Amino acid sequence: MFWIVDNSLSVHKLLKQCDTKANNLGTYDFSTLYTSIPHDKLKIQMSWVIERAFKGMNKKYIKINKFCARWSNKKALNSDVVFLDLGTLIKMITWLIDNTYVVIGDIVFRQTIGIPMGTDCAPFLANLFLFSYEFQWMYEKLKKRQFPILRKFKYCCRYIDDSFAINNDKFLLKYKHEIYPPELDITTDDESDQHVHYLDLDILIKNTKFSYCIYDKRDKFNFPIVNFPNLSGNIPTSHSYSVFLSQLVRYARGCFYFEDFQMRTSSLIVRLLKQNFRLHRLEKVYKKFCSRYKHLLHRYGKAVFDWTGLCR
Repeated sequence: MFWIVDNSLSVHKLLKQCDTKANNLGTYDFSTLYTSIPHDKLKIQMSWVIERAFKGMNKKYIKINKFCARWSNKKALNSDVVFLDLGTLIKMITWLIDNTYVVIGDIVFRQTIGIPMGTDCAPFLANLFLFSYEFQWMYEKLKKRQFPILRKFKYCCRYIDDSFAINNDKFLLKYKHEIYPPELDITTDDESDQHVHYLDLDILIKNTKFSYCIYDKRDKFNFPIVNFPNLSGNIPTSHSYSVFLSQLVRYARGCFYFEDFQMRTSSLIVRLLKQNFRLHRLEKVYKKFCSRYKHLLHRYGKAVFDWTGLCR
């Protein structure tokens, strides 16, 4: 019932967890989210989420210091620690929602619908707002024992306003007005239910099995992209080579087949060499990567350890 994911690693796990043959894929997006959330419903749903969290943890307070926040049943008298109970936290969230202002020229406007993008709390409010409706809808289906419908949502996830569903047969579109409030609408731009792009993954169904590789929409731009360090300047070189290592980890996690990993890595090597990286140092970093991340490379076989095959 908890669809929220933080990154594409959770999507990898979802694809591996799917215990049935791959039939179809679907990606969905809210046409508007941040600007369409009604404040009255947001306050009600956030109160519901907070109450459920306190009840589920069976704790009285959230204990907050400058390092972390944790649950607690005891309230200590310490000036460096803040203790929030259920009622106080709900009041704070309500006050925050009711007191968002925008200044344009000499005029001050109070926002009465939607939440401002870019603020620290906006992704959390939007995420939990949607989660509350998803959970409540699925819980109602569970109480009514409507298992055929629930099974269609077994492999669903959502990154803020972007949703992904496996073997859902477009049930998310069918039931969208049951799940979400009428102010929100979801749509899909998928051209095929066998091949979709989600986050940084290009996901494909081949012979009822999942295949995926890295997806980067910048690959189709008809102009050069300026990214990664250029060592012709005065930036520290040791830290710059760590960029190569981090990209190798990303490619290994996101490429199901070695051919895709090889293509991405070779292309990156060519780009970095043009930006004054040294081939022998890139080789050293690659060998370090192979030694440290063997658990990511086992599916590629021995070919992955051949440096000369990558830097042709």
